[in-house]
Amino acid sequence: MVSQNIANARKSLCFPLFLENCIALAQYFDTNRMIVEIAEMKPIDSKSLEARASISPSHGLRELAELLGVECEYIDGREHVHQATDEALRVVLRALGLAIQSDSDVQGELARLQEERWTRIVEPVLLLYPERRTPLLLPVALPLGDASLETVVLECQLKDEQGKVRSYTVKGSSCVLLEETVVQGVRYVRIQASFSGRLSLGYYELMLKVRIGSRVVEARNLVIAAPQRCYLPPTSKREWGIGVQLYSVRSRDNWGIGDFRDLERIMKTAGKVWNASCIGLQPLHSMTPGLVSPYSPSSRVCWNPLYLNIEQVAEFRSSSKLQRMFRGKKFRGTLQRLRSTRLIDYEGVSNLKMSVLEDLFRVFTRQHLQLTTSRGRTFLGFVQKSPDYVIRFCTFQALSEYFQSATWRQWPAEYHEPTSSAVMAFQQDHADRVQYYLYVQWLCELQLTKLDQVAKKASLSLGLYHDLPVGIHPDGADAWGFQDQLAKDVTLGAPPDSFNLQGQNWGLLAPNPWALRQHGYDFFRHTISQNMKHGGVLRIDHALGLFRLFCIPCGQSGRDGVYVKTLVDEMLAVLALESVRHKVLVVGEDLGTVTSAIQEKLEGAGLLSYRLVIFEREQDGTFHLPDQFPSQALVAATTHDLPTIRGYWVGQDIVMKEHASLYPLSADRMRDTRARKEDRRQLWEVLHRAGFVLPDVMPDELSFEFMAKIYQFLARTPSRLLMVQLEDLLGELDTPNLPGAADSAYPSWRMRLHQELLTWLSDPAIRACTQVIGAERKKRKVRCIQ
Repeated sequence: MVSQNIANARKSLCFPLFLENCIALAQYFDTNRMIVEIAEMKPIDSKSLEARASISPSHGLRELAELLGVECEYIDGREHVHQATDEALRVVLRALGLAIQSDSDVQGELARLQEERWTRIVEPVLLLYPERRTPLLLPVALPLGDASLETVVLECQLKDEQGKVRSYTVKGSSCVLLEETVVQGVRYVRIQASFSGRLSLGYYELMLKVRIGSRVVEARNLVIAAPQRCYLPPTSKREWGIGVQLYSVRSRDNWGIGDFRDLERIMKTAGKVWNASCIGLQPLHSMTPGLVSPYSPSSRVCWNPLYLNIEQVAEFRSSSKLQRMFRGKKFRGTLQRLRSTRLIDYEGVSNLKMSVLEDLFRVFTRQHLQLTTSRGRTFLGFVQKSPDYVIRFCTFQALSEYFQSATWRQWPAEYHEPTSSAVMAFQQDHADRVQYYLYVQWLCELQLTKLDQVAKKASLSLGLYHDLPVGIHPDGADAWGFQDQLAKDVTLGAPPDSFNLQGQNWGLLAPNPWALRQHGYDFFRHTISQNMKHGGVLRIDHALGLFRLFCIPCGQSGRDGVYVKTLVDEMLAVLALESVRHKVLVVGEDLGTVTSAIQEKLEGAGLLSYRLVIFEREQDGTFHLPDQFPSQALVAATTHDLPTIRGYWVGQDIVMKEHASLYPLSADRMRDTRARKEDRRQLWEVLHRAGFVLPDVMPDELSFEFMAKIYQFLARTPSRLLMVQLEDLLGELDTPNLPGAADSAYPSWRMRLHQELLTWLSDPAIRACTQVIGAERKKRKVRCIQ
């Protein structure tokens, strides 16, 4: 999200460092330059842990927080220093699973963590990069006691995702002794075992049995054999695409909200006529009831059926009853009303579409399931192959319906856990309702698969560009289904910055980095894989969340949060593995104040940086020329959280922010107004410096021609991907979303485009603009006037 500002590191780490256990984090700083030193990552040793067992409660709390990657201090986007309160630290530590109820618990937790560092035989996750052609090195902690390493034998099995097992046997005497200590009177050693043989990319279950004389200890973990970088197309071709808020598309055929039929038409024109490479979309995930933001989803692994093209479903075409209803005056009147409202009527659209989907399922059951037709068998195959998370999602939908839409925490306690016996019994007793929701997801998969085929035929080389929200809503399906991997009683947000002076609390659940690791990144792996199935580009919203998360105690504001670091190398390994497997380009939305250390880490992992023209500037405010943009980047003029180009030019966002009471002081609004006037001058100037012919006088209103020149300017950058926002091509004034604004103050995510779909698809001015952009993208060199 745009408002994220990761402050230059002071005493706060920018990303987590690896530990030999999942507890200890090594921190190395250059305090003079205030930059994290990445190259010297070392685990905290036993002596430093022991030294922390006799410190004062408040100091001890902060030491414990730092040990678990919770930052006690940070600098916000306006360079203001924030100190975490003890209460905030307690809440966040409890959210991470620590038993911190009082000051007396602090020393106990420190001692427990110290002991677990040795009593845990192997770490939950082990990384291997096959490209480096190095053996698998496995650190193992053992209660050796009085025995010697000569009495130790390690028997290891590695099982791949197809179930194939390879076995290794290593003698303790051939292992490297790393360190040793005494825990509760028992001598422990940490050794490093080496296993030869190259592994293919993938996930492996490691099963370890260690014989220490007559004693046997066993352990399991996940081995991630990952590429070092995300997928990047082998060609150096500079691509471009159109960014579309699909819900906002106004057409004479949809049912009140932009749908997959509209998207298919856009894809065909964009690929065949405009020569674009991709269509960028807002998240298409299942929505949280009562909310309309695509960035507050109920689930990030299941789809929103409101985007279905109902008329394309086979059961709709084969049912004479449904056809008569569809042609009826009452139904046509409802469709016309839903299409013509100024703002999208999500409730009305949902009621209509879900009602018809119920009818479709009844037809499907009668015509296909009961008769076991080929289509029926295909659906049953989909159900049989569906991952557990899809079944959980559909069970959640049926439970929500059964309990009349009460939030899941309000359900009877026996239904709070997705694996409880009560939930299992419910699945059996209400199998028809679970099956209905599976049918709906199957239809979504079928239509998305068809869109993949449309992309190939239309020569959209990158296909669909999907967007992955940073979190999930607390009342949603994923919050219920993956609750054991999420932090409790905290939500995600952003600290104060120049765009949001009060900070932001997005109300989204944060993952628990340690629980994710303990579960082998199950939730993260499924989420990434599912979102890469249908398309060629995936944007990671707020990619800085791969490094650390701004966690806010529930009910508090963005000024009350603290940063929690993740285990970034493991997160990036999963992302790179799934990216290479699916051949999907990954864009990391890294807007805000980002340290050079984070930028280098993301670039090294193969992610495209996310560069907006209005932020690419020198210290004196001068905008960058095209050849100053990085090549490994996505470049754009604006995004859904920022004003459109036209809105930016006339200051519409400033007007709306004032109307929504987002300026604490009138001086803040006046400052933004003055700054915008200067921004306009600088933007005008940089286009002139880049060789564009402009009028003698800078206009007050933004013309289509000047908008086109801004995108032509961006098309000249060496960046791999340029995204052109549809709102800019159509001259829209208002932004899709105004962060922080109440629904009563601004209709975020509810505004339709003013022009009808077929009108702008055939607009010669838009076609001419896209031809210019395409021609610039094909040029290899850029010459700028200095």
